Amino acid sequence: MAQLPMVQLDWWKDPEGYRLAVIGDGGFKAERVVRNGRPDGKLVHCEPLKEWPNLFLRFAKTVTTPESMLKFVQEFGPLTLWGNDQGDFVQDALSYARIMRHTLKWMSAQPRQMTAERLLGHSITLNASLEWDPASKSPVWQFWPSTLIDGLWLQLGQAVTRGDRVQTCMHCGELFVTGLGTDRRLDAKFCLDEHRIAFNSLKRSREM
Repeated sequence: MAQLPMVQLDWWKDPEGYRLAVIGDGGFKAERVVRNGRPDGKLVHCEPLKEWPNLFLRFAKTVTTPESMLKFVQEFGPLTLWGNDQGDFVQDALSYARIMRHTLKWMSAQPRQMTAERLLGHSITLNASLEWDPASKSPVWQFWPSTLIDGLWLQLGQAVTRGDRVQTCMHCGELFVTGLGTDRRLDAKFCLDEHRIAFNSLKRSREM
């Protein structure tokens, strides 16, 4: 299998954190996640995609409310380029997560019918450069997504291209990813070993 391009995102977040706020004038007001620090205040560097190879799954599964969106931004930084300026729109973020969640559920239910149109429901803006990879001792393409939300979609695309699968845990019903880029075997049916043990234990008790 050909080596996939590396994904790198140099991102920035407010060390003083973020908050939910309703901002707007005239007839348009919208809830946003805005930074607590001064507009010209210091930001700290982070690399969320490097630290969390399957961050897209966490985003899709957990960002379902304004409060959960705020929690995600607190930990990983804003989703867009203007997140540290004007703030990320909450409804936009919830829509991104919902689309990704539905895409993952569809992939789990229809693993053999995946199409490029279904996967690439979000346009991605990125730069690319040819870099030297010390591990493989060969040149590889490196992708630099422009925003965190672009990086999350790129992560999902990388997982699928790598041959990973999206599965639904037979015990808890949660989505999880299996394959080379994860700690789960490709044919795994449970998101955790504990869930496999609990499922089989419950199954045996029902058969007695």
